[in-house]
Amino acid sequence: MSGSRPGGGRPAGRPDSRGSRGASLARVSRSFVRLSAVARRLEALLEPALRSTATFWLRAEISSGRERGGAFYCDLVETGPSGDIVAQMRCTIWARDLVRIRTRFREAGLDLDLRDGTEVGMLCRVGFHPRYGLALVGLDMDPTFALGELALRRRRILERLEREGLLGRNAERPVPLLPARVALVTSVGSAAFRDFVETLRRSPYGFRIYAADAQMQGDRTEAAVLEALAAAERLPVDLVVIARGGGSKTDLASLDNEAIARAVAAFPKPVWTAIGHETDESVLDVVAGRAFKTPTAAAEELVARFVAVDRQIEEARQRLSRVLRGQVRFRQERLRRAAIGLRQGSRKLLDLRRAELRHAATRLSGSVSARLGAHFAELGGAGRRLGTAAELRLRLARSGLDAAKAELERTGARSLRERRRALARLRERLRPEPALRRLEAERRTLGAREQTLRQAAPERALARGFSLSYDARGRLVRSAATVAPGERLTTQLVDGRIESEVRGVALEEEES
Repeated sequence: MSGSRPGGGRPAGRPDSRGSRGASLARVSRSFVRLSAVARRLEALLEPALRSTATFWLRAEISSGRERGGAFYCDLVETGPSGDIVAQMRCTIWARDLVRIRTRFREAGLDLDLRDGTEVGMLCRVGFHPRYGLALVGLDMDPTFALGELALRRRRILERLEREGLLGRNAERPVPLLPARVALVTSVGSAAFRDFVETLRRSPYGFRIYAADAQMQGDRTEAAVLEALAAAERLPVDLVVIARGGGSKTDLASLDNEAIARAVAAFPKPVWTAIGHETDESVLDVVAGRAFKTPTAAAEELVARFVAVDRQIEEARQRLSRVLRGQVRFRQERLRRAAIGLRQGSRKLLDLRRAELRHAATRLSGSVSARLGAHFAELGGAGRRLGTAAELRLRLARSGLDAAKAELERTGARSLRERRRALARLRERLRPEPALRRLEAERRTLGAREQTLRQAAPERALARGFSLSYDARGRLVRSAATVAPGERLTTQLVDGRIESEVRGVALEEEES
């Protein structure tokens, strides 16, 4: 067929190539072959190459994996530096080989992880099937390759966190002396949850545990733990503990997560980890403020803090009691010595005054007698008057001596009584009973306040049938006027949460 376009185009007389090809196809007789023949021909052509290839170890990532009928089907892909897929082939691991591979991994302390994106070291052979085409057949996997990949991923995460200065940030968060309010991030009902709670419950101290339920292994681990940490951040807690029981290395690898590690490093309160492993150190162990081998060990550390403070209080009480008893004994001894000194001093002073008076009387008597003897002859009358005066003076001196003695005895007795009264007052002030009564009153007051706080706890209101509703941003709904249709609410009951959507809002009119 020939022709020309309007306005000129193809030169006149040039044939249309498309028309000529259509005419030639119409003249050729069609001979059809079956698809199975093509498949058998390809199988025959590929068989020598497949036999020579035998088996080989392959490194690739799993994509579109699924397990069906005991066998595992997936695509093996290789990505380039930019993240684009540069090679892709179908792969099948038959049931008997899958069972054997899982056994090898368990013996190495691992669980076989066949999630999409997992890099594996696999022993393969190339197979061709007329129905399924060209594909790889997985025969075995290397557990050491999986271990190496886990360690490499952990090291890369830690290197990034260290460059950003996040490794020691949570360790700088001060832990209260007595952290009694603890947020426990774990799977509620698990062995880790029971071990931690029972250890605290057996102690004589009152702990308040806020359980933040989270899946601790599998694909949902990251989202669940991040959600639990966000909930714990809104709670009035002193400490957050991330706990998990024992498991294989691939189970524990779910927590070697960079997003969780960053959340722990930036968490505004101290975070402890209690991940059940004995040898390996997870990323969270390095980022957290403190790391413990088991949940029981973390709970025991909390109890030990209270025991230490309890012991310090008891030691302080004993020291105070010893000091008070020492002060009382010291004051009693001083008063005893003062009383003895007062009595002895009074007696010595009295004896001294008596000796002086006797000596003075002796001297006076001798002087008077000598003087009287010298002038007796010429002073007979005067001597008699002088004798009378001397006798009178002697009586007066004796009377003064008696008065001084009585005054001295009264002064000493009064001073002794005052010292005894002062001793009694000091003994009354230093008695330990008032201090002990005050400590007991303070203890009873604290107990009453603790009972009041427990009675006012939200959990009791929930147990009586009340509920708490929160909007999508976690704020408590206090009025129907703050809720709009279509908004999603979370209702907290005593035994769980209910997610709901508001379809309508009816406001009650105030009575006039």
